[in-house]
Amino acid sequence: MGGNSEPETKFIQDMTEMNDDDGDGASDFKVTLTWHSFSELVLWPWGHCTNCYTPDDEYLVYHGNVMGQMTDYAPMQSSELYPTTGDFCDWHYGVHESYCYTIEIGNAFHELPEDIAHIAVRNLGIPFYMTEIADDPRYRAIVGIENTTARQWLADPANVTVPSNGDIPIGMCLDKAFPFTPDVNRTHLMWRFVEPNRQQNDFGPTEWVDVAWSMSPFMELGEQCALLDGSNGTTLESHIPLPDTSVGKIQYKAMLGTTNGAFPFTYPTVDEGGNYYELAIPYRASFGSSVLAVLMFLVIASFVWGGLGLTLRAMFDDERGVIGLPEDAP
Repeated sequence: MGGNSEPETKFIQDMTEMNDDDGDGASDFKVTLTWHSFSELVLWPWGHCTNCYTPDDEYLVYHGNVMGQMTDYAPMQSSELYPTTGDFCDWHYGVHESYCYTIEIGNAFHELPEDIAHIAVRNLGIPFYMTEIADDPRYRAIVGIENTTARQWLADPANVTVPSNGDIPIGMCLDKAFPFTPDVNRTHLMWRFVEPNRQQNDFGPTEWVDVAWSMSPFMELGEQCALLDGSNGTTLESHIPLPDTSVGKIQYKAMLGTTNGAFPFTYPTVDEGGNYYELAIPYRASFGSSVLAVLMFLVIASFVWGGLGLTLRAMFDDERGVIGLPEDAP
């Protein structure tokens, strides 16, 4: 029992409490991660008491289970292993509300050198996952538990209607409970126009990675749509401003942000086959009026056939001789 009394723990306390970018007196660490050995476990608060739970227990359990699946480690509340006091994660969560996890790696306090690479690979995904949820770990857990984002969809190319002229509308169906922000910097459609050429092969044009992405805002239409589970959602729509004379492909994806700061939620998801959709764009510009086209044909025909008639007439004299031939020619 006790506080941060040693030089090492005082340093951790100072580093934590100095990370206060918004000046509200509280640490800005939203998630915290510490590795120990051994036991192959994923642990979360509380550790100081048994049969006791944090106010965020459901959400801490959710993320702990995800990391347990990633590593094939056993997830559990820290006190289920054995009670501790003065625990790093109890302090980080209890004082600063940081979602803190302890990963017990391996099967020995001092791992064999030949096992270190294997242990590192098993744990490599954890810091990336923690970084992903660090914007708002509580809401990320709520979304995961309720499966909100998995019900939402961005219109794929087969369900996009390219109009004969004007902007190209791209629709999206959101769960009504999803607190998206209308801030265009966080909720928008990312798109870029690419033009295939003969030098590109069937394996994909690598030069497209250099094409810059543009950003178009989403607008709420006030219309209902059907989510993937059949329930009602709300319709958003974004417009891609593309000239009617453009011929090529549009690559597009949606980026969503929430009012409480979670960002980004991206569509399509990796499970849907890629990082973006690709929509073929035909030539859409008008070819002009049919009446004017007929008149133009008649004018051109008059010049062509009239000129040909005059030429033939000039080629024969009054005696039907061919111009340029000798008079005694047969």
